[in-house]
Amino acid sequence: MADRSPGMYLAYITQALVGFNVILAVFFKPSDVAVGTVLFLMGLAVYLFSWKTRITFPWFVYFLTSLALLIHTSGYIQERYIKFVYWDVLAHTVSGTIVALIGFLVILYLDKVRMYNLDPLFVGIFIVLFGTLCEYLWEVWEFFMDTFFGGSLAGMMQANNADTMTDMIFVLASSLIVGAGCYYYLKRYGKDAIFHDMVKDSPYFTSDTAITKTKMG
Repeated sequence: MADRSPGMYLAYITQALVGFNVILAVFFKPSDVAVGTVLFLMGLAVYLFSWKTRITFPWFVYFLTSLALLIHTSGYIQERYIKFVYWDVLAHTVSGTIVALIGFLVILYLDKVRMYNLDPLFVGIFIVLFGTLCEYLWEVWEFFMDTFFGGSLAGMMQANNADTMTDMIFVLASSLIVGAGCYYYLKRYGKDAIFHDMVKDSPYFTSDTAITKTKMG
């Protein structure tokens, strides 16, 4: 990745801290090594994807992805889900933010591929709906895990209805903030600038502002 802004170094440090938690698990909590390794590899996959495709996302996408994984990893390995009452709320808020940003990248990509020419308001609404849908599906997953498997490694995933609704409210709030921010950005600057910056060095795109053909099939 060509971007070496201070924000990217912050993202690298955050990802390294995820790996550090895995090392802690090796010595102090071997039962969590597997889940920690999976979370570390999930974060690493984002960086490897950018390196291989030369598609460069804004620095905060990498940082928030690694931060969300760090919160989850330390929540398991350092038992912060148990020690801190609001750790789960923090995890959902940060994860909700990055999921909403992923929704933005998805709709931006589809808009260019299909040439939908979507207006900023539609994009903003899509981001909010995408983030809240993913949170709804996650809460269903938590209910399934609690009902049939007795919860996760950190214990029961849903303490009660208030816990579930609090998680959903915070994810909705983060999705609204991201949706409003993206709406404002697109309204003021348009789609071409951010899209061009992401794909300008990638061999998989045939033009600066629109995709007419990709080598990825």
